Parts: sequence; C-alpha cells; structure tokens
Amino acid sequence: MASQGPRKLEEKLVCSICLEMFGTAVTMPCGHNFCMKCINNHWNKEEKEAPPGEKDYTCPDCRKRFEKRLELRKNVALCSVVELVRSGEVQASSTERKTPANGRRCSRHGRPLELYCQEDKMCICCVCTVQECRDHHRVLFEEERKRKEVLLEESLAKTQEETVKTEEEIHKLEEQTGTIKDSSERLKSGILQKFAHLMKELEECQRGAVDKIEQEQATALGQVEENWSQLQDHLTMLTQHRQKAQELLICVDDMKFLEEFLLLPSPASLGVLPAVEFNVASTVESTAKILTAVSRLLLEDLPNSLNPKAADAETKESTKPKALTVMKARPALPECELRVELLKDYRNLTFDPDTANKYLQLSNQNQKAKHTPSPDGLCQDRADRFELWQVLCSQSYSQDRHYWEVRISGHSVILGVTYKKIQRKKRAGRSFSIGLDGLSWGLQVREDCYLAWHEGQSHKIRAPLYKCLGVSLNYGTGVLSFYGIGDEMKLLHSFHCVFTEPLYPVFWLCEGRAVTLCQQN
Repeated sequence: MASQGPRKLEEKLVCSICLEMFGTAVTMPCGHNFCMKCINNHWNKEEKEAPPGEKDYTCPDCRKRFEKRLELRKNVALCSVVELVRSGEVQASSTERKTPANGRRCSRHGRPLELYCQEDKMCICCVCTVQECRDHHRVLFEEERKRKEVLLEESLAKTQEETVKTEEEIHKLEEQTGTIKDSSERLKSGILQKFAHLMKELEECQRGAVDKIEQEQATALGQVEENWSQLQDHLTMLTQHRQKAQELLICVDDMKFLEEFLLLPSPASLGVLPAVEFNVASTVESTAKILTAVSRLLLEDLPNSLNPKAADAETKESTKPKALTVMKARPALPECELRVELLKDYRNLTFDPDTANKYLQLSNQNQKAKHTPSPDGLCQDRADRFELWQVLCSQSYSQDRHYWEVRISGHSVILGVTYKKIQRKKRAGRSFSIGLDGLSWGLQVREDCYLAWHEGQSHKIRAPLYKCLGVSLNYGTGVLSFYGIGDEMKLLHSFHCVFTEPLYPVFWLCEGRAVTLCQQN
C-alpha cells in the first residue's frame, strides 16, 4: 500500500507521445506536458504533412491549435520531480512522511501539505509545486513562521509604543478638561458679578454673555469628548491587537498560525487629533470692557462729579433709549423670527414715475424699474425728475416703524432713503447722489462687498451678494437697517440718526440692472 502513492505519481510523469517518463519536460500553454524531443518531432511531422504555405501546430492531447511554432522552455520543477522519482527519493520520502505533523492534506490533490507558497500565501503539497505554484517561491513551514514571528514581534513593539502614546494623550486631556472647567467657572463668576451691578435693562446682555461662555465651554468640552472617544477606541483596538498577537505567538499549530496571521490587521497609527480651542475670554473681551467703563461711570465718576440725584435722573434718561436703539438695530432673535417680526410693519411700495430718470423703464403698476439702453422718448422734463439714474417711491414716512423688501437683478445697485430735496442734477465725477450728503442714506451693492453711504463717507461690509434685500426704518428711534435675505436673514448695516423730515425710499440702477418692489398681502 505504501508504494501506491509513488506509482500514481509516476503515471502522472509519463509523456503521452513516447509513453515514457519525461526526458526534458516542457509545458504547453494549454497546460499539457511532453518531452521536448517528442513534441518537436510531432511538430516536424505536422510541417511536412501540411499543404504548401500552411502551417498548423497542435497539442497531441487536447488538439489545441497554434498559429506559430512555440518556443518551449524546460519545466525545471517538473524535471526535478522526475529526477526524484527516478532516484527513488519520492518513495522514501512518502514513507517517512506518511503522516505529516499537522495532519492536513491538500483540498485539491489530497496530498500532505508540506510547503508554504509566499505568492499565494497558502500551504501547498508537492503536486501544487508542479502545477499551480510551479513558478512561485516556496519555503518550509518553519522558515516562513520564523519570518512571520519577526514581523509579529515588530508589530507588538509598535503596539506598545502606541499604547504609551495614547495613555499620555488621555492624561493630557484629563488635565485640559480640568483647566477648561476651572477657567470657565472663573470667567462666568466674574461676568455674573459684573452684570449684577448694572441696571435691569442689561439683563438680556448678561444672559447672552453667560450663554456664550457656556456655548464655548460646551464646544470645547465636546471636542475633548470626541478626542477622548477616539483615543479610547484606538486604545481598545490596540489592546485587542496585542491580545490576538500574543495568542497567535503561543499557537503550536503552524497551519493555524499562518492562516490567522493573514487575518490579523496591522495596528493603525494614532492620527493627529483636532486641536481643542478654548479662548472664551476673547469672545467677551469687548463686553467686559464696556461693562468696566459703564460701572466706573455709574458707580464712581458720575456720583463724584455731579449732583447724585440729578446725575441719576439724567443717566436714566440718556442711557435707556441708546441701549434700546442698539438692541433694536441688532436683534438677538433668530433670523426666521426676526423676519416674522419685521413683516408686521410691511409696506407695499410703488415707484414715482415723475422722478424716474429717462433711462429707467417702469412697469405698468410701477413695481419694477429697469435701466434700458435707450431713453424713453415720451418722458417729459419735470423738476422732480432725476438726471442721475435714480428714482423715488411715491410713499413717504415720518413716524412709526416700516419695513419693505426688494429684489435686485445683480450688483451695481443702490437702495436707501432720502429727504424730498435730494440732489437731482448730475455732479462731476459722480453717477449717484444717494448718501453723498446729510440728506440721504444708502447701501451700495457691489460685486465683492457692500458700501454703506452717508454724508459722503462709506463703510465697507463684507457679506455674500443677496438678490433679496430688506429695509427696516424705525423713524422714532432713528434706526435704519439693511438685511440680506437668503437661507437666513443677515443684518448688513444699521444707521443711527435723528430724522427731521419725511423719508422716501430711493434707488439707483446701473446699466442693465433691474429692481422689483416685493408686495405682501
């Protein structure tokens, strides 16, 4: 029975042409093996028998055809097996290895698994070395295991380094958490004590400052928690990797070791954690300066320099409206609620055709103005008509609150409010008059920014280009605000003035631009 294995192997090493064991074995592209001499004789015979001008070469076993005569090379592995069989070493080897140490056999050939293929990363038998793995690099189990053990030990060393690094980072985060909490509490305490000395009208600012601190603290601690979670996950992964690697090193089954080694991923390095930024003091720095100045004026300077009773009365009369004005100019409500509140005072506007420049074409209902290339030939000269590319609205306001919205086709537009006596004549070097004196206030929409104009002075505002703009006028408190309306409502600029005459909405349009007055029910 012991000789049946070698006998079957010898049968596989027989050339199908000469029916003898291979001499110099060669392998065809179709996978069949022959003696080099036999296959060349076979092709020589086919050349002689082929019709003139036609040459055809075939495999004697499967009859696969080849257009050209192949240049076959010696199959070194197969020739080595033939030599072993001829010398009888295979039989002895098969007798000695009748039962391999691992007891595993090849699933394809039923032969004992004796070698490890480094290309396919799998254990193979002697038949695999002749067929599937004949051109691959093959080593013994012991040799491959030693190489893998070196890699595994290097991986363990790296894991240990990563573990130490991770634990140090966790310790730093613990210290940073305490510092952030202590700093936040000290800052909150100082702000609360400062606000406690101020008037009741500042209570909303007090809550806003405290909320801002807590928001910054929550953001910073949230980042700390996120970093903490990431470090804990990384530490857990490293611990699991270390345990699996240690278990694998003590594994006595070579086959199992090699198979599970492939399933063991290399430990990932700890990446750069996002920086934890906590500098809430800079956020409330301006508020703190104002509170300090107000406290000094109210509690020290004014009582010492003025009559206490008169000073107290004057302070309340002068500071209370100013505080309210600032609050209303910069509402603390969310943008959506702000617009709902403003829409309560909405006004539907119409353009005054008697003031429109002759290049400005108005719609039938005077709700849209467009700058056209050619002037209106039917436009009559009037004293109120602008020589500039401007137009007034028919409505004017001299009290209460008012709000309106407009849509613009693009940049190079100015919208604002003005007294009736605004300059209508052209001036050298000026294409508009809105905001160039003390009679009007305007917001110029440019391609890259906004310019707020009054008394010939401009203030640049960096903000996105909005196609829909809102204008809020509180005549009594002297506040004029411009808003950009998009996915959210953004305050662009506010003017604080004392109005003395009725105000008219006014517009300036560059060539090709259009302005539409939005209407509400």
